Amino acid sequence: MSVTGEQAMLWIGDYAAEGAGLDPNRFAIITAETGERLTYRELDRRIARAMALLRDEGLEAGDRFAYLGRNDAFYYVLILAAARAGLLFVPLNWRCPAPEVAHFLADSDPKLLFADAEFQPVAAAALAPGARTKILSTRLGDAGDRTFVMALEAPGEEIRSAVPKDDRGLLILYTSGTSGAPKGVVVTHHGFSLMRHMEVISPDFPEWRDETMVAGMPNFHVAGISWMFMGLMRQSTCVLTSDPSAANLTRLIRDHSAARTFAVPTVIRDIVDEVRRTGQPLPTLRMFLYGAMPIGETLLRDAMDTLGCSFLQYYGMTEISGSATFLAPRYHSLEYPELMQSVGLPFAGSQLEIRDEQGRQMPVGEAGEIYVRTPTLTPGYWRRPEATQAAIGPDGWYRTGDGGRLDESGFLYLTDRIKDMIITGGENVYPNEVEEVLIQHPAVQASAVVGRPDPRWGQAVVALVELVPGGQASAESIIAFARERLAGFKCPKRVDFVPSLPRTASGKIRRQEARRLMLEQPDA
Repeated sequence: MSVTGEQAMLWIGDYAAEGAGLDPNRFAIITAETGERLTYRELDRRIARAMALLRDEGLEAGDRFAYLGRNDAFYYVLILAAARAGLLFVPLNWRCPAPEVAHFLADSDPKLLFADAEFQPVAAAALAPGARTKILSTRLGDAGDRTFVMALEAPGEEIRSAVPKDDRGLLILYTSGTSGAPKGVVVTHHGFSLMRHMEVISPDFPEWRDETMVAGMPNFHVAGISWMFMGLMRQSTCVLTSDPSAANLTRLIRDHSAARTFAVPTVIRDIVDEVRRTGQPLPTLRMFLYGAMPIGETLLRDAMDTLGCSFLQYYGMTEISGSATFLAPRYHSLEYPELMQSVGLPFAGSQLEIRDEQGRQMPVGEAGEIYVRTPTLTPGYWRRPEATQAAIGPDGWYRTGDGGRLDESGFLYLTDRIKDMIITGGENVYPNEVEEVLIQHPAVQASAVVGRPDPRWGQAVVALVELVPGGQASAESIIAFARERLAGFKCPKRVDFVPSLPRTASGKIRRQEARRLMLEQPDA
């Protein structure tokens, strides 16, 4: 299906101005932790003011600036200003320790880094000596340089003009690396805007306007950003929080009479349990959107009985600006139990193929690697032409590294993950990245990191560790070592010591055998 339609595509940089023109006094963003409320008129004004201030800091079209902080309305002022000004915005994962943040900053080389007070020590430690990056605060009450946010709150010059709307980069989002350090995915203004438009014109995708929605996904993820943009595009009120706990999300849904929210199935399970525990229903909730893994028949039944709302699932990745497929609400029915194992159909304008190891298309029903072709595809990885060439073919097909199969109706079913990626609680973890950290431990000879099925998180990160001759270490000490160098969700939840890891004749670890060996170990 073509991605053209009767409704013209609305560019991300125009979301606030569009909302201000239609309903200027409607709240656009409410930050739950601070209570700050921005109307669409005020959001539009602050974006225009931020553009002038970013220019005064020396940023020109194509320059980069970064953000290290929790969910906040200020984040969206900056990202929407970047869209209008043609700047590249670099959201950083605040869960990462200084060594990982150092890699992000060295790779993207931003002129400015906005950081919450709690993360400014990490930011300072991560910057290389002599780095040109200037650290600014995100809040008036923060320590450090508050000049920008103080000027944003005060009257001053505003820039209303924007760079031409085109396919220039808008975001650099760092994803876990399949080998070595994480790569920066360039997401364009056009790709992100078109992804939202493809939702509007896709059959069976629900449409809404002027509602209130709760956003608890972290905004350094493509899913969290996309969910907020979905709301702002539809002139909704977005209640933004940094606390994705079930107790907080259910409270916000009730307090704000929210109609929609987005989370991973693990959080849906927690919310169902919370509603049952407290006996306080969520009568205004109309739809729960989710991603990262199928919901499963048991959880769907529990959620439908307890929450009484409809459901929609996404499958996608950062490299395509968000989503490749969706499972529409009408298929979230116990009348279609087989479809509940799928991740749905492609969006309008997107195509899927299943290919074998030689890149040949597989017949319907046979498993292989999932390839996606979509107009929202990234132009590539930041400063990684070799990685870009390996992932994107000359025909424009992106190889996802995920395994899957298609049925006769075009529904996609996920199978084994080709790249050995682990998905734990909706977070992607690549074993090689964790293994490269563990090998730095003085007692570790080698390790194999694999995913173990987990009823709560989907998968748990487990490390099989081979110690150096005569070496001694506890599982706790190895986990603590990893936590100093990796984000918490990447760290092993369990360490199993083995006399030797299974290897090929050339010495390469046989990951499939290591996974089988791990599964043979008794539960901790």
